[in-house]
Amino acid sequence: MLTVHASAPARVDLAGGTLDLWPLHVLHPGTVTVNFAVGLYASCRARPSADTFRVFSADGAFERRSPNAAGLLADPRAALVGSILDALEIRDPVEIELSTEVPFGSGLGGSSALTVALLGALEPFSPRDLTGVDRVDFVRDVETRVLGKPAGVQDYYPALSGGIHTIVFEAGATRARRRDVDPSAWERHVTLFDTGAAHSSGMNNWEILRERLEGNDRVAAGLEGVRRAAVAMAAALADDDFAAMGAALAEEWESRRRLAPVVATPRIDRAIAAARTAGAWGGKACGAGGGGFVVVLSPAPSTQAVRAALAGLEEGRVVSAPLVSRGLRVAKEP
Repeated sequence: MLTVHASAPARVDLAGGTLDLWPLHVLHPGTVTVNFAVGLYASCRARPSADTFRVFSADGAFERRSPNAAGLLADPRAALVGSILDALEIRDPVEIELSTEVPFGSGLGGSSALTVALLGALEPFSPRDLTGVDRVDFVRDVETRVLGKPAGVQDYYPALSGGIHTIVFEAGATRARRRDVDPSAWERHVTLFDTGAAHSSGMNNWEILRERLEGNDRVAAGLEGVRRAAVAMAAALADDDFAAMGAALAEEWESRRRLAPVVATPRIDRAIAAARTAGAWGGKACGAGGGGFVVVLSPAPSTQAVRAALAGLEEGRVVSAPLVSRGLRVAKEP
């Protein structure tokens, strides 16, 4: 009996998030988004089932059964699996085990990483020929069906191919410039901090998108500030200039926090203030803000002090997760 195991990494966005939602990057020409894959993985194991679709978590906390994909789509906790089964046109029952190292509501693109892992594990069971199908577009559409709101594309590039990405948005085309990462070099400068409060990227981004399309000048100005910071981040990355990346990170957050009241929270503000007092160049909330993780960049001599300052806060924790160059990995067992 064929068993397929797939895993895909989460991502940390450094600059330009939210603008990866169409048509925001159309309204802000020259948009780029910069992010990297991080060593926290979503995984899926799939194998044929005798008589029904079965979806369950590896820790035993969740299980759903259904005779078809439609039944899973109707259940919010299994809808993502139902959506991808339907998109892959899988009709023969499959048993699907899910697990993830990505905290819920972290802002690290955990659901997108899981969608990519599901694609890797389930495609061998699909009668559909995906030759010529853009994988980013495919998983975006699968996830959008579940969210019921537009999904951006930045999360899928690190999950699919790992490494660090500069995603360039042009009229009629999206190009991703990818490169491997040196984890030891980044370890000296980057810190991840989990505020301990979950957020909802989809809801926050939808609020920002709606306000921009309705002509809110404040939101338009904030998004343009995010765009400028992302362009600066991409240039600094190309030069491996961590100080300039830190300045761009701080600039991005100052623009992002003005997009909506839900973006900045007291926990995020306390974390970034503590990091900067300890010597960091800057920090920002991952994803759309409102909770989740914070990413901080600092000079190498200050990084340990930054981590100690964050560890000393009453809430949250410093998380050790290296940058990774591997993306989706699929293994088949006969």
